[in-house]
Order: sequence, then C-alpha cells, then structure tokens
Amino acid sequence: MSHQSLAADLCRAARKARGKQANLTFKGREQSLDRFARFLWRAGYQVHTVAQVKEKHVVAWVDDMMSRNCSKRTIANNLAHVRTALEGIKRRSFADKLSNDTLGVSGSSRAGTKRPMSREVFAQFRVAVDAIDPGIAMALELQLEFGLRAEESVRSVKSLADWLRALSNPVTDGFVTVIHGTKGGKTRRSPSLDRVRATDTVRHALDLSKQAGGRLIRKQTLKQAMDRYHYVVRRVGMVGEQAPHSLRYRYATEHLQRMKEAGVSKREAAAGVSTFLGHGDGRGTWVEQVYGRQVVCEGG
Repeated sequence: MSHQSLAADLCRAARKARGKQANLTFKGREQSLDRFARFLWRAGYQVHTVAQVKEKHVVAWVDDMMSRNCSKRTIANNLAHVRTALEGIKRRSFADKLSNDTLGVSGSSRAGTKRPMSREVFAQFRVAVDAIDPGIAMALELQLEFGLRAEESVRSVKSLADWLRALSNPVTDGFVTVIHGTKGGKTRRSPSLDRVRATDTVRHALDLSKQAGGRLIRKQTLKQAMDRYHYVVRRVGMVGEQAPHSLRYRYATEHLQRMKEAGVSKREAAAGVSTFLGHGDGRGTWVEQVYGRQVVCEGG
C-alpha cells in the first residue's frame, strides 16, 4: 500500500470544491495534496480517504514543514489545498477549524518576493540571452512590454499577427488580447507599456517566428520550449529577485505610476492593473501588496 490512493481521493475531493479550477492552481494543488498524502504514509498514519483526515494529521504535517524551515506563506498555501479537499466532501466546518491562526502560521505576507527589473539591468540580460537563443530574448521583451507570464510569452506566437494589427491600427485602443497560456484559460486585454515600441517588438517577433517555422523557441513541444526557456534564463543569471517574473513587476509598476500621476485613486489604479495582469478587478488589494508596494502603498 502506498500513498497514492489517499492522494487520488484528496484530488477527487478538491475537484468537487466550487470555484477552484484554474489550471495552474489545479496542478499546484494536486502536487501539494500528493506531498500531504506521502507524508502521512511515511509517518505511518493509516489514512486512506479524505474522510479519515483528522486534526492531528494536519498538525503533524505543519510541524514537519516547520522543521524543514518552510516559510509561513508556503505552509499556508499547502493548508489551503487541504482545506479545499475537505470542502469537497462537505467537511467545511472541520476545514474552518484548521485555520492558519490555529495552526500557528498566520501573519505570513503576500508581498512580492521580486522587484521591478530596471531597464538597464534588463538590457544586459537581453544581450546575454540573445547570444544564446534569440527567440527567448524576444519572449522576454514581450513579457516586459505586455506583462506576460513565461508561458503566455512563449505561446504568444499564435497571436502576434492579431497583436500587430491591433497596435498598428490608429483607430484601436492599442490593447492586445492575451489568449494562449493564460492562468485558468482566462482571456484578457492588456495595454503595452509603449505602443510604438510594442509595435516594433511584435513585428520583430513575428519575423523571427516565421524564420523558425512558426515558433519563437525552436522546440517541437511546449514542454521542451519551456524547459529551454528556463535553462537559458537561469544560465544568464535571471534568478531570485531578477527572475523573468520581475519583468511583470516592471510592467505593473509603470502602469501604476502612470495612473497615479494622472490622478487615478489607488483603488482604481490597482483594480485596473489587476485586469491587465489577468487577475480580475477584484484582486486590486493583492496587486497593491504584490506588485505595487513601491508606487501605490509606499508612495501614498
């Protein structure tokens, strides 16, 4: 007997919980629940279904994560997945008892761990990446210009022609529609940081993709392309606070700054940028905490 039967039952239960089906969240949740099931199995607990999960099992898992110096944010995220599984089998009242405060992991910050990458630093990374793989360098430019996630940028090749039309037509608002690779499959409309520069960037990306057989990264599958992307950016030192995701921070920060200078309220600015990033206007407070502390929160 292995942990797999419990992991499968946890995942089935979690899928029944309403409103929690975004693709990337779904994958992360299944990995987290698998780790929980594996821990219980290795610890010798005879737990085979979600219905058998007790408070002592969750407490033991929290203690184990703390002993491995996991951050409060990581532990809280893992607990949220377990609570989702419990909700899926109508154990909401029990799930509510397993609060972060009760388990000693409250007070974790959702503030971003990255910082907006400066244009000067990005220019240096851009040159280094271009020397290894021009397609990945172009993907990074698209990430910065439109606030894209890595997969959105790599898969944006399918939308480049439409983006070019949207940007080069003077009667349009200059927003592009992000479709491929989005979190949860949610389509969004996002403005560039600079329309003229964005038009030029998209045109070059389109030309490059045509030379590479319709791809930005010369790999046969998405997985191979993403593996190549992550390998190259790590190789040039784009890790930690300077990981590619910091380009998304730069995108958000610049838009927040412009809205602030235009007299837009903090709440409205954060809600607007939240939609640009694909989070929805209800995530404005989260955008303030994660992406815009320097502009919105600290700048007043």
